Parts: sequence; structure tokens; C-alpha cells
Amino acid sequence: MDLLQKVKKAACLANEGKFAEADRLCRDIIAANDRFHPAFHLLGQLAAHANRNDIAIPMLKRAASLNPSNAQYQRDLAEVLLFSAKAHEALDVIERAVELDPRDSKAFFILGLTAMSLGLLDRAADAYGAAIKIEPEFGAAHNNLGSLLERAGDLKEAKKAYTKAIKIDPGNVQAQNNVASILIAEGDIEAAKTHLQKAIKVAPDYIEAHHNLSALKTYKKNDEHIIQLQSLSKDTSRLTKDNQIRLEFILGKAASDIGKYDEAFMHYDKGNALKRATFEYDENAVRLFHEGLKQSFPEVFLNNLHQKEPEGPTPIFIVGMPRSGSTLIEQILVSHDDISSAGEMTALNEIIKKHINDFPNGIAALSGQDYKNIGSEYIAALREKGADTKFVIDKMPGNYRLLGIIGHALSNARIINTLRNPMDCCVSIYTRLFIETLHYGYDLKEIGNYYNFYSDLMKHWRNILPKDMFIDICYEEVVDDLKATAEKLIEFIGVEWQEKVLDFHKQRSTVRTASAAQVRNPIYNSSVERWRVYEKHLKPLKEILDGK
Repeated sequence: MDLLQKVKKAACLANEGKFAEADRLCRDIIAANDRFHPAFHLLGQLAAHANRNDIAIPMLKRAASLNPSNAQYQRDLAEVLLFSAKAHEALDVIERAVELDPRDSKAFFILGLTAMSLGLLDRAADAYGAAIKIEPEFGAAHNNLGSLLERAGDLKEAKKAYTKAIKIDPGNVQAQNNVASILIAEGDIEAAKTHLQKAIKVAPDYIEAHHNLSALKTYKKNDEHIIQLQSLSKDTSRLTKDNQIRLEFILGKAASDIGKYDEAFMHYDKGNALKRATFEYDENAVRLFHEGLKQSFPEVFLNNLHQKEPEGPTPIFIVGMPRSGSTLIEQILVSHDDISSAGEMTALNEIIKKHINDFPNGIAALSGQDYKNIGSEYIAALREKGADTKFVIDKMPGNYRLLGIIGHALSNARIINTLRNPMDCCVSIYTRLFIETLHYGYDLKEIGNYYNFYSDLMKHWRNILPKDMFIDICYEEVVDDLKATAEKLIEFIGVEWQEKVLDFHKQRSTVRTASAAQVRNPIYNSSVERWRVYEKHLKPLKEILDGK
């Protein structure tokens, strides 16, 4: 038996699951001829299959160096490099692979994955497009292209891509989950549930789909979904740490819905503790940051500024703590013909970073021209979002830290600070698992202290910002008297009253926040004083908020 026959036999052994035998045979081949590249390639594949990328990489590199014109060797090496957190190296290798074989759809797919991991989103989109052109029924490529389109804000095309992926393979649970997220944003909750249930049926331990489904329903006793979740919770060792955390929050939501509040809080406590253990948080640095902002904008600072406004739409900044009612206010306002929303924009923060190396310490060095440039660049960013109404909402809650800059660079802006009973607000944060890590949000004392930092800074902004620029809107006031609060908001913005803002829940605008499902319903008061069902567990939080 020659070497080629031996390596073919090794490959057959691997296909039969006899990996140890295949490995031994490959090593015998290499001992006989240390330049026989197919054996190195197969050894690399076997090592990768065993999650031994430390062995796979040198084996695959050896195969690729012995036969550098072999596109498959380059492709397989790039894939292992990518999943070994060596994306920059992987990019060079996979680009060689697609040059060697421009008809290899899998190579283009790996190029797309690599480019995505490096933030090269246009390059990734081109790569997925190339993979689809070569192999039109490449479901994973359609799904990943949909993710890029969704990230770019093109939800219509993203939905088409996800739907195509599902048509190719109804068992593509990622595509089922992804299309559900868009349906939720569009308000089609029942269709979203259907897709999530299909994903769960295919993959019962697909926690992300369980998590999304839990947000769309109110659990009843003996709900079949609760039984599924409890079954999953019996052995979480096979779940990733992130999914263990998600599962605790889902179980907390289910227990709360059926009135088992002590059990619910136990799950929330466990989920938060697991999450808090995954990162460092310097609370003192956060306190100093807020103090630095106040010192950078003394009370007389804004009163002495007279900035010409950049031409373009007038921004409406909705700011405040998460879970304070900002999405509700946004949906009331976007029901008006003259107001649209750009969502939660990161643009202002990014623009400020370009002009200030050390924020907030560098604020004092800003010139009038710097502020003018910040304002103009921000308005340009609004235009890029396709804003064509007179007023455009930026609903990034954390912009509350930037109100001093806004007061100078965009002094015609409207600022709406959303307020909610502090206990309800903080408990809602504690019982909600956000997509992005909220560093202060997983410990009751840290949430309480952060709320106080925010509240103290907002008092400062109220003292220095022009009175016609700033308004506080309380969630409880909206619930108690929607019309009176809506009239106050519309008068503050400076547009004509339109009765349809009271029917905000009937509008078909897209909502891209954790509250998407909730704002599709009329105003309800079940979230007012919600904290009291957990009251006996909340003493540390209440003492901090009460200043004790």
C-alpha cells in the first residue's frame, strides 16, 4: 500500500469515527515521508475535530507550506486560525485561498466570518454575496448576510435574507431566531412566536430562542414552556456561561408571571451573580467621571454661549436610565407626522471622542469652532440615517452624560429626560438581561449608586441648561394621563397637536429595543409600583436610594 492509499485509508477511518486509528496511521505516513502534505492536512483536521487547535495549526501550516498552491489547505488553516482568535492572521490566509480558488463558496464564507470578526463589514458583505453567487442555496451565507444588513439598519433586506435561509433549511435555528427579532420590531408578535417555537423544536437547548420567546408571553401555571425550561435547568453543564445566565433570567420571568415572586427573585439573583462575575467594574471611576462632567460645565458656562445652529433636522434627545419609559415616549412622538426616530445612535459619543482625547478632562480645551464642528458632524450623521422630518429622535439613554456638549453644539435641540419611580426603574434593570453588558446593572447596591450618580448629574444639567431646552417626563404621569402628558410633550417640541399620537400602539414603526413588544399595547399600569412584590429582598437598594 503506497502513501496515498494509506492516507485515503486514514480518511476512511476518520469518517467511521475511528479517530485514534486515523491519527496513528497519519503519523506512520509522516515518519516514512515528512514531506507528504496530505498526511499533515488530515492530521490537522483530526486535531481540529478534537478541539486541539494548538496541534491543528502547526499541522495545517506544514501542509500549506509543502503545497502552497492548494486552496483547501489555505481555507482549512484560515478556519482554524479564526476560531483560535487569530483573525488577522486568518484574513491573510483566507484571502490567498479565494485567490487560488475563486469558485470555492466555503472559502468566501470563511472570509465573511473573518472580516466580520475584524469589523470589516463591507468586506464581509461582499464575501457572503460572492458565496451566494457561487452557491445560491448556501443558507448560512444568506443568514449571515442578513445579520450584516440588520446591523446596517436595512431590516427589509435583512428579513428577505433570513427568510431565504429558512426556505433553504427550516432547521436553521439562527435564521428562525433572527427573523423573529425583526418581526418583534415590526410588531408582528404572533409570527415571531411561531419562528421561535420552530427553532426550539429543532434545538431544545437553543437558549437564545427561549429567551426571546419569554419576553413575548405572560406565563400561566403549567405552561408547557416552563416545563421545558425546568428540564433544561436540571443539568446546565452543557450550556455556555452566557446561556446559563440567560436561563436564570428566563426562569425568573416565568416564576414572576405566575406569582412565585420569591422563586423569581432567587433566579434573578443567581443570574445576576453569574453575570457580575464575568467582568471588572470600577464604581469609584464612574463616580469620578460624573463629578468631572459637573466640574467641566460650571453653571455660568452655557449661559455665555451663542452658537449658530447647523442646518438640518432638529434633534430630540431622549435620555435617562434604562427601563425608565424612553421607548414609550419615543413611540408617542414618532406617531406625529413631523417627528421620526433614528433609534439609539452612538454617533454623538463617537464624534465627541474624535475631538476630545480624554473625555471629560479635555472639555475645557474645546474651542467655539470645535463645538460648531461637533454639531455639524452630528447633524450629518442624522441625515445619513435618512432623517427627512423636521425633528428627529436620538433615543440613546446614555446621552444624559453629554448634555453639556449638546447645550453648546446643538443649542436648538430638545432634551427629554425620562423618569420613573427609582425603585421600579432599578428593579426593572435587575430583572432584565440586556443584550449589551450594563456594567452597573447586576448588583443591587451598584445599581442604586449608579442611579444616584445619574440623578445628581441631571440636577446639575437642569441648573445650567436653558429652561426651554429641557423637560422631565415621568412614566407614572404618562400612565395616569396619557393625553395631558402627550400634549405637554408636543407643546415642548413645538409642533401642532395631532390626535393620532394617542394611538401610538397602532403605528407600524419599527422598535429596536427590549421594550418592543410592550409598546405595541395600549398604556397599562401593571408596571407601576412593581418593585413591591420583591420588597423583602430589596433593603440594600432602598437604603441607597433613600440616602441612608
